[in-house]
Amino acid sequence: MTTLNKTLVGVLLVATSSVAHAEEKDQKVESQVTNIINEMTQSEKIDYIHVSDGHLLPPVDRFNLPGTNSVDSAMGVKVKATKLLYGTSFPSQLSLASTWNVELAKELGLALGYETRMSGAEHFLSPVVNMYRTPLGGRNAETLCGEDPFLCSVLAPAMTNAVQVQGVAATVKHWLGNEQDVNRKKVNAVIDERTMREIYMPAFESLVKNSDPASFMCGFNYINGDHACSSDYLINDVLKGEWGYPGYVSSDFDSITNTYEAAVGGTDMDQPSGNYFTEKKLMPYLEDGSISQSVIDNKVRRNMRALFKNGFNETVYDAQELDNRDHGEQASIDVAREGIVLLKNKGASQGAGGLLPLSKDAKIAVIGDMAQNAPASPFGTCSTVPQSGYVTELSGLRELANSSSNVDFIEAMSLTPKTAVWNQTTCTNQDDSCDTGVEAEYYSNLELSGEPVLTRVESGVNFDWEAMTNETADETREITDFNPEVGAFSARFTTKIKPTIDGRQVIKVRADGPFKLWLDGDLIMKSDGVPLATDLVDAIPKSAKTKMLEAGKLYKVKLEYSRERKFTPYHGGIRGLQMSWASLEVPADLSEYDAVVAFVGHSAATEGETVDHDYTLPDHQGYMLEAVTQANPNTVVVMHGGSAMLMKPWIDYAGAALHAFYSGQFGGQALAEILYGDVNPSARLPMSIDQWVSYNPSYEYYSDPEEYLGDDAKTTMVYGEGLNMGYRGYQTSAKKPLYPFGYGLSYTEYSFSDLKLSSTKVLRDDVIKATVTVTNTGSQAGYQVAQLYVQPLNSDVERPDHELKGFAKVYLEAGESKKVTIPLNARSFSYYNETTKTWYVPQNASFNILVGGDSEDLPVSATVSAPQEISVGTDTSNPLPKPVQNAVQVSEDLAY
Repeated sequence: MTTLNKTLVGVLLVATSSVAHAEEKDQKVESQVTNIINEMTQSEKIDYIHVSDGHLLPPVDRFNLPGTNSVDSAMGVKVKATKLLYGTSFPSQLSLASTWNVELAKELGLALGYETRMSGAEHFLSPVVNMYRTPLGGRNAETLCGEDPFLCSVLAPAMTNAVQVQGVAATVKHWLGNEQDVNRKKVNAVIDERTMREIYMPAFESLVKNSDPASFMCGFNYINGDHACSSDYLINDVLKGEWGYPGYVSSDFDSITNTYEAAVGGTDMDQPSGNYFTEKKLMPYLEDGSISQSVIDNKVRRNMRALFKNGFNETVYDAQELDNRDHGEQASIDVAREGIVLLKNKGASQGAGGLLPLSKDAKIAVIGDMAQNAPASPFGTCSTVPQSGYVTELSGLRELANSSSNVDFIEAMSLTPKTAVWNQTTCTNQDDSCDTGVEAEYYSNLELSGEPVLTRVESGVNFDWEAMTNETADETREITDFNPEVGAFSARFTTKIKPTIDGRQVIKVRADGPFKLWLDGDLIMKSDGVPLATDLVDAIPKSAKTKMLEAGKLYKVKLEYSRERKFTPYHGGIRGLQMSWASLEVPADLSEYDAVVAFVGHSAATEGETVDHDYTLPDHQGYMLEAVTQANPNTVVVMHGGSAMLMKPWIDYAGAALHAFYSGQFGGQALAEILYGDVNPSARLPMSIDQWVSYNPSYEYYSDPEEYLGDDAKTTMVYGEGLNMGYRGYQTSAKKPLYPFGYGLSYTEYSFSDLKLSSTKVLRDDVIKATVTVTNTGSQAGYQVAQLYVQPLNSDVERPDHELKGFAKVYLEAGESKKVTIPLNARSFSYYNETTKTWYVPQNASFNILVGGDSEDLPVSATVSAPQEISVGTDTSNPLPKPVQNAVQVSEDLAY
């Protein structure tokens, strides 16, 4: 027997043994669960399908079954009691998607699983595999999918398998159609069957068939008229029926709206308040027969199966100190390094000779408050703010520069309440210098009536009602002399500002209650204090205004505020009051720098859960970039956020641009390494960046999130672009993206050649192996992502022009060539046939296989055809070819 044959036999024996062991374990679990269910009372059964004491899986004392705990999120584990970050702050899931790296998905999953376990939790409420349908989506940062279901179908099970080998149960969310967050509890997503099957379901399907997640979470929204937690079709027919999913389905946090509909619709766990699956509400349906006993028993079985299958019946975790931070910190920096996309590098030829990388001797100006703050993250359950140990972009640049004095921070363009300069109202235009500060009056009512309880001068307005402090650059003053009590507090602040540059200035207020702001007697800004969201009380108002002001002239500012309700600070929101202003014009000396690095984008103040946003950069940053890029053409723009953002017109003047998404605790280090050339950028866009938001294929159907707010809020969202979501829609449109899906630059260049196929016939059970030569034609080592797209040539139905069906990330030394093999299966060429309800390839269908560096740059191709009709059932079809199914598995030996 040859060595190869011996190896194959060994692999088969190991695989057979593993399958047999898994089947034996499953049989044992079913026996244990059945025995307990047979002995449970009806009350005990109903108690086991709702949360009543904070445990996700409730304790059952009579059977010595412990309760289990859950934590959010994929950007970092948050302690349940305090909502504070437990360990590492990781890059966002969209940042992971931009790495296009299966091994990094595993590395991150291992770290997340480990830190979840060490925090004392058994359940990890992730991954999120909803699609990036529109750049307006508030939770786009959380999704692992970007615009493409295949990319997500690979990365999601890889990460999930890694989480679960650490002894932690993963929860997949949000099933299904949760691409819009504004008005999410009332919105009905209208999606046709084929679009659901081909675009919005495959990542969920891949998780069922290529990993073993303990649970799915249904969302708040409706789909085609049915509530997500009450959809018999989606939960019972598709998820549990066609796909054979053995786990349980839990509600999102109090997302159930109807006891009967959710019970028969397939939801198994009502959490966290457990208000619907109670004995009082369920027993009438059980007694009249409208809900059968088997429905309740099946829910108990699925919930308890997760307990036994994961060994939680014997072992649950106690919270421990995170003594070993190495795993999480390494995963965080690794994902950040490969997750920052270089979009533009003016002057580069063959990847070299551009503005980037910067010389470490270059004199650099840094603009933007984000550069010196803790790493940004979105508002909501994924919000993570590292308490310490993080690297800001400013400190990262100064650390790597040959001298930290080479890197200056331009304070004048920093919109932050900590450093805003205010002048007392006694100041006049004739004064050479003024007393600084803000004159404050505090009242013990909401109406600013009567005498103030306290009048004094504050150094600024940056109040935190949780910490009871007012923190500015001059001092941190503890609040002891007045009580900002909810429902019984208001304040008035008067001051003056004195611009140092003629032109546009921006002034901003962020508050957890109603406010009004006047500039020289004109009311320029007001808020009624009502949260934009209907379920999470946050503070994401549009609260920045610009004014054309004269240098050296004083302008009076008056702010009135009242505190009517509590907002939610621990999700990235605010429980306090902030006021700031800054110039949007360029200091005269900015052109003298070798380069300017400007940091812009979103944070918890402008993006996150429960609210969607517009396409423009927040706080008028786009105007600032127009001025900066024209003042110094060697401007590098770094964008943060979970979406594409408007880059016109400043991108035409910028020397370089990068999308850093939310890059986690060490994003500042990773960014500096890329800017100075220590790391060659290798990220690729997981979505398109639209020139204008109106170009996005979904825009016709979702153009303004504010239409879904208020008394006349819309409640229907039609996915009218159908299959032409994202980059697919651009393929047949005269409108083109600014940067296409899959795009990303490097400090070197690559070429593709010599595409060869193992077969030119598409057959039901065969794998076609596409092998292509990738060459690094530049002067630096780096990673290239070989992207394979399938293009139908003679389809009997409408299909996108070409779709991603395979990819491989390969490392190449300068001048090196490697052969890369990408497998394809019948599913790679199929569409969902709504008549046969199968994955279908017509007889004699032909396809181009296109390979290249992004969705619009595909230089090599080959053709295949299907000699016979192929029709594969939804139960057995797999979104991933067999070699990729194997590649996303994670050995238990890797657990730590």
